[in-house]
Amino acid sequence: MLRLLVFVIVLITASGCTSVRVPAEMASIGFEWVRIDGGPYMMGDLSENNADALPVHGVRVEPFYISRYETTLEQYDLFAERTGRETVLPDQASRGTRAAGNLSWEDAVAFCDYMGGRLPTEQEWEFAAAGGMAKQIYPGTNDPDEVDDFVRHRVNSMAESFPVGRKKPNLFGLYDMGGNVAEWIGDFYEFYPEPGEDPDWINLNQRELRLARGGGFSAEVYVAQTYWRAGTLGTVTTPTIGVRCVRDP
Repeated sequence: MLRLLVFVIVLITASGCTSVRVPAEMASIGFEWVRIDGGPYMMGDLSENNADALPVHGVRVEPFYISRYETTLEQYDLFAERTGRETVLPDQASRGTRAAGNLSWEDAVAFCDYMGGRLPTEQEWEFAAAGGMAKQIYPGTNDPDEVDDFVRHRVNSMAESFPVGRKKPNLFGLYDMGGNVAEWIGDFYEFYPEPGEDPDWINLNQRELRLARGGGFSAEVYVAQTYWRAGTLGTVTTPTIGVRCVRDP
């Protein structure tokens, strides 16, 4: 018999003061939603050095909620217990608030659905990572000398994820948007649209290629740039890819 979930109201104060429900057992182990108000945004690489992030194009992001932290092993373990799924990284002895990795795209979709949310669109993720219209190069800073204060990457990391929230937050109060583990994206299209054209969306039911954003603990620091895109098969599982959920207002 499935246990009924008790919900609590969590107050959010990052991009506006509002409230949204979180299962009490998840709230007690650190899951928290942050409201992002959205707005107009120039998406892509303004320096025009990364062809995969060109052309720069304007988008408008509608308001949404995003989890303040990457999903932790403790949170994913609870989800797996409640849903009868296998957990991830079962041989990882030190669990708790370490960022969960080794999730397939479908695992990430299932976790976010359990939380009443979904995976972020690429536009939502980049908007949240870059501080919206501030358009920061790295989540939290434009200064290369400050990157280590915000990003967990190959040079300042170890061979596993770290507990979430140990680095400084970005402008929206979000932690680890760069590094620690990369994060699955909910949609994919191969190339950004030319001016005046609509995106060429890929049917995810017919193709295995997906996107992960933000870079992980074994990635070079440049992969954590907020416009950087990484395509991979949705069936791939690696300790360096995890999940951060969003939900609609």
